[in-house]
Amino acid sequence: MILPVISDIHSNLSALERVLEKIDSDRVLCCGDIVGYYTQPNECIEKLRQLKAISVTGNHDLACVTGDVSGFNRYAKESMQWTRKIIKDRNIEFLRDLKRKIQIKIDSVNIMMVHGSPGDPVSEYIFPSTTDSTLKSFLESENADILIMGHTHVPFIRKFGDKLVLNPGSVGQPRDGNSKASFAFLDVLAKEAVIYRVKYDIDEVVTALEDEKLPSFLGERLYSGI
Repeated sequence: MILPVISDIHSNLSALERVLEKIDSDRVLCCGDIVGYYTQPNECIEKLRQLKAISVTGNHDLACVTGDVSGFNRYAKESMQWTRKIIKDRNIEFLRDLKRKIQIKIDSVNIMMVHGSPGDPVSEYIFPSTTDSTLKSFLESENADILIMGHTHVPFIRKFGDKLVLNPGSVGQPRDGNSKASFAFLDVLAKEAVIYRVKYDIDEVVTALEDEKLPSFLGERLYSGI
């Protein structure tokens, strides 16, 4: 079974739509942070509703529900305060219902999905530089064959024998120096994954930010993927 895996959409509908054009599946996994930063949180949530995507909550999703932006920088804080003003009630309920961890079993393969890490599902950053021993400890503690995480906006794949750790990167705000939206295809039975990139209309996102008078930095960073 091949599963598309997405993460960190951050209300960037332009990027999400381009990614979904590449996906032909009735089952999509999402590692959270559906909202935050950009201007179309309602539309992005509606897309995931239509897909019946399996998603966990991210730190921006949680902030949208609770209003707690104490750990955010000023750009994230301003965009989240704006998001909370325009998001629809039913979409707040959708975010509220998201779980912090999801375990899925497919053909005897145990998949664990979180936004941050198994130890801190919402907030911990696990980068490609994280040691093998740490990643292996996550797999062991969760009894997982495949561990999927997001949050860093930096894609990576690590294989440990017949076990796999995957971060699909960010759909809406890549931070690995590549401006193209990032996502992954996961071969569950083979326990293999491939990262894919797709170009989208960044100018469209920047114009929408300008129209809403949100921080220009949020648009500028998209061009360089930082």
